This record gives sequence, structure tokens and C-alpha cells, in this order.
Amino acid sequence: MRQEQSQGKHVRSGRPPGTLFIVGMPIGHPDDLTIRALRIFRHVGLVATKHPHATHTLLTHHGIHTTLTTYDRVNAAEKVPILLGRLKQGTHIALVSDCGMPVVYDPGRLLIQAASTAHIPIEVIPGTSAVVTAAAVAGLDGNAFVFEGRWSGGVREITRRLGSLKSESRTMILFPPAQALRQILTLLSKILGNRRVVVAADLTHKTQQIVRGRVQELLTNYPFHNGSIQVTLVVEGMRTTRKRARDVT
Repeated sequence: MRQEQSQGKHVRSGRPPGTLFIVGMPIGHPDDLTIRALRIFRHVGLVATKHPHATHTLLTHHGIHTTLTTYDRVNAAEKVPILLGRLKQGTHIALVSDCGMPVVYDPGRLLIQAASTAHIPIEVIPGTSAVVTAAAVAGLDGNAFVFEGRWSGGVREITRRLGSLKSESRTMILFPPAQALRQILTLLSKILGNRRVVVAADLTHKTQQIVRGRVQELLTNYPFHNGSIQVTLVVEGMRTTRKRARDVT
């Protein structure tokens, strides 16, 4: 696996800029990478990725070998001007997350904003998303849903966030840490009530597990894990009952 160095070779001035490709990645199964994404990976000169080793493994699975550079929350501020310089020199760059779409709980927006300001061409190559995949498999109302991101912190913070969602009528999608799932469901039951929920663990992996039921059912029967599984929690929105108007006689 080749790692990108901070200093790139200069090219002659006047060359048109490269394109920044925002590429969706599989959330589990490697063959969920789209045909268009495969073509882009063979075309670009550099891939900016959160986890180079994981990206290298995926691309090798598809017979693709290209240069990778680390781009994550820790080094994003440092890497943005370097990557922007490469784009201005004419290098095509693919921006990827570890899974799913860049920018969805990912620092990709910093590079995208910088490229947009510099009038660098930007193209999106859509791919799978744990949010939409979970919304589809849950079988709850998908006409409108809200993505609430990752959940961490202590009881006070989780309680505050759940309290703010008490009157939310849309389906809610959360990324809870596996080790905090029982605690979150317990607090959810106390604050939002015995809602219908779906726990989607390791979506599209061979170890995928989908569990549906009321919160209390899951607290009683779900085999909680403390390992490295990826969990997406889908929660039913507040249900409103409409009273029928009575005819006045």
C-alpha cells in the first residue's frame, strides 16, 4: 500500500485543476461498491481516506492499486491545504469515509468547502449509507426521518438529548456505541415510553442482525454485546391521535 507524502511534485502552471470526487463506500459487504465508484478509483491519482488500511483492503478486493493518504478528524486542518494544492496542480482526488458517505458524521465537509471556495470541480459518486439502509430495513415510517448522529456521554447528556426528542413525530435514527445500547434503551423507555424500535447490528456484514420490538422487549431479550459491532438504532416517532369531530345536532 503506497502512502502519500506531504510534498507533491509541482506541475507546469496553466494545467486545469483536478476534480474532487466524493465517493460512497460499502458499509459492510465489499461488493456494494458501485460500478461508477470502481471506475473513479481507477481514474484518480490519490484517495483521501479515514482508514487507509481498510480502504486498501477494499480496493485490493477489486484489483485496484492506487496511492492513499490519511484524512481524518485529527489531521483534517493540516491536510486540507495539501490536498487543495494537489487538486490545483491537476490531480484527481477521491474523498472517502471508512464506510458510507463522506460528511455523514465525517470531517469531509472541510475539504469540500475548501474545494468549493477555490472553484475546484466537485462530483459526488453516491453509495450506500447506514442511515438509509437502516430506515429501509426497519419497516417504520420512512416518509420523514431524522438522523441524530452518534450518541456518547454519560446519563445526563443522553437524558438531555432524549428529552429534546420527546415530541419528535418523525422516525429517529441513531448511532449508539454497542456498549452503551442497554443504557440508552433504558433511558429511552423512561423518557419516550415503550416505543417500537429496531436494532440493526453490522448491516450488510455476514454477522448482520436485525432485532425488532418494543423497547421493553429488547431490554428483556436482546443479547447485548460489548464488542466492536456497529449498531444503528431506529426509533418510532411520537404517535399523534386525531380526534374525530362530532356532528352537532
